[in-house]
Amino acid sequence: MKYSLRTKTVILIILIAVVIGITGIAVSSRFISQLIDRTYEDKANDIAHTMAAIIDAERVKKLRDEVMTVFDNTKEPVFSDDWGSPEFDAYIAQFASLEETEEFQSLRSQLRKIQDVNDVDCLYVSCIDGKDIFLYLVDGAYEDACPPGCADPLYEENRELLVRPERGFPPYITNTEPYGWLVTAGAPIYDKEGGVLGYAMADISMDTVRAEQKHFITMLTAGLAGLTILICLAAILLVNRLLIRPINRLSSAAKHYDARVGNSSEIDNLTIRTQDEIQSLYSSFKQMTHDIEGYIDNLMKTTNELSQTRLKANQMDELAHRDALTGVGSKLAYDQEAEKLTKDIAQGGAKFGIVMIDLNNLKTLNDSYGHEKGNEAIKKVCAMICEVFDESSVYRIGGDEFVVIIRGDDCRRVGQMVEQFRDIAGEASTADGEPWETVNAAIGYALYKGDDTVNDVFRRADYSMYECKKLMKERRPA
Repeated sequence: MKYSLRTKTVILIILIAVVIGITGIAVSSRFISQLIDRTYEDKANDIAHTMAAIIDAERVKKLRDEVMTVFDNTKEPVFSDDWGSPEFDAYIAQFASLEETEEFQSLRSQLRKIQDVNDVDCLYVSCIDGKDIFLYLVDGAYEDACPPGCADPLYEENRELLVRPERGFPPYITNTEPYGWLVTAGAPIYDKEGGVLGYAMADISMDTVRAEQKHFITMLTAGLAGLTILICLAAILLVNRLLIRPINRLSSAAKHYDARVGNSSEIDNLTIRTQDEIQSLYSSFKQMTHDIEGYIDNLMKTTNELSQTRLKANQMDELAHRDALTGVGSKLAYDQEAEKLTKDIAQGGAKFGIVMIDLNNLKTLNDSYGHEKGNEAIKKVCAMICEVFDESSVYRIGGDEFVVIIRGDDCRRVGQMVEQFRDIAGEASTADGEPWETVNAAIGYALYKGDDTVNDVFRRADYSMYECKKLMKERRPA
């Protein structure tokens, strides 16, 4: 069966237009969706881990214990699905007094500061009751915040937390009627012993970006559909040499166009004045290329802004490793170094020691002269520690507690260095000056001797320090 050139042209153009349109829509939709999802998942995950690193774990522990005490005494939890019901209000009322505690107020203030810096919708701290119930401890949202004790069942994909609490909540995206599109991530919050206290959770709304994505795909689909109709109509009406030439020129320019580099100049410089559908096709195509380039420019701008947010999160993470008052390593930095030492122990290459120093009478100084003077005493003791252990890593792991990790030659002469510190501390305690200047501290140490874990060495050093503190109290004049 023979077909006319007109019929062949119409069929060919229709097939090409449909295939290109469907492929373009499918590829563009998938690429944009994956890029947006991955970007927002990374942002939520980074913010959650940063929040877990800088949040006050001691306050989290105290608030969690208070919430769990009330929760354990309730007959049966009422889940947030019943929000607003009398049963839910009665259940939540049992936890109302916890919102007035210093721990709740301080943690909520800290969460809101992080929210404002990172421009996110909601940050909150949660815990799991050990079975399958997810409990809110403190919610940083400014509106419709979940009160402490608010309960939800644990999703099936997160039940692994019951046996692996350190796993946290890997980023996942949900779309529910009350909250819309959300990306959620959670990072574990650890106590001093390395146990998981709860989880730092980050919720970031994706409604706006999903709407923009949907709008773009709709416009792209409509544009391609319109172009297909115009191409088909032009092919049916103008199958001759006068029409094929401008189509070929337009086709050539389209083949060389790359939206990623924005090389639309060849399309803009075409001269097509056929005063018919071909010229309309050209105008529509040129406008579409400009629209695509504009959309990609906006997308790149959004990507750059998200990169800046990630940079800020990295800077906050760096601050979390440095004690703000003294400038030495923080509790988080010590925990990470202890993990490295644990690996050395497992590989049989460990050679280190731990020195514990505890400032005496800090509570008395704080109560009598205020925390500002207590901070002066902490900084003075820290300076003495850094003076003696100048080649070792010093960490402040508590209000008045310092840890020094010694290696190499310092392990051999640690006894001499401890005596040197005691001499310096003794001179400082007997010198003329204000009470926060004449400070003293107890010191103890332990060297690695085939222990199973770093915590074993830590406990022996801690015991040695407390023996020193006990001896100092016995020698104190009545």
